[in-house]
Amino acid sequence: MARFTFITGLLLLVTLLFSFQQTNSWMGNWTGEHPDGITYTITVKDKYKGMNLCQVHAQGIQTFYTLDCWATGTPTTLKVYYRSTTDGAFYADKRVKLNDPLFILTREKGKTTWQWQQIFDGKMVVRKE
Repeated sequence: MARFTFITGLLLLVTLLFSFQQTNSWMGNWTGEHPDGITYTITVKDKYKGMNLCQVHAQGIQTFYTLDCWATGTPTTLKVYYRSTTDGAFYADKRVKLNDPLFILTREKGKTTWQWQQIFDGKMVVRKE
């Protein structure tokens, strides 16, 4: 019985370490510019309770806001969910579905893209700073 408990504990530890490292490569700042002249930056922070905390900043023509978000994902996909507006004017906050991703970052063929899932349309290339 003690051996079963040890093996179970070891498997749980390996699973936790693997899931912790799945989004490590997303940590840092990612920036891209939308064709409408708005620069978006997401800062992905370390994990907290199984999710990455993050902030999204938008600045451009008649646009300025900072959002608190949380994210989950894999090494190739990061789903970002809205939590709250911390600065500026994000007028779409009442239309955001909190349980659906606001946007998704995807790595494919050496390129990282930001694809809106709610509120806005479009896709843009982002780069790590």
